[in-house]
Amino acid sequence: MEQDLRSQIKERERTHPLSREESELLERAYRELAQSGITQRVPKAGEPAPDFRLPNAVGIPVSLSDARGHGPVVVTFYRGIW
Repeated sequence: MEQDLRSQIKERERTHPLSREESELLERAYRELAQSGITQRVPKAGEPAPDFRLPNAVGIPVSLSDARGHGPVVVTFYRGIW
């Protein structure tokens, strides 16, 4: 089951306590994201992802459409400071 960002932050804090500065930074980022309305504009789980180009693990730009040409694709994003 998917968790929202605030729930993920609280879960992480239970196992890896944050410094006050880290906690304030994450809370500020959460508020900024919530106020931006971005969650209304992003694809939902199960919807097709739009094509994009990002650097891979060694810095070489790769597009989603090029990767799809080689078979199934798994895209992973890391967010936050952990």
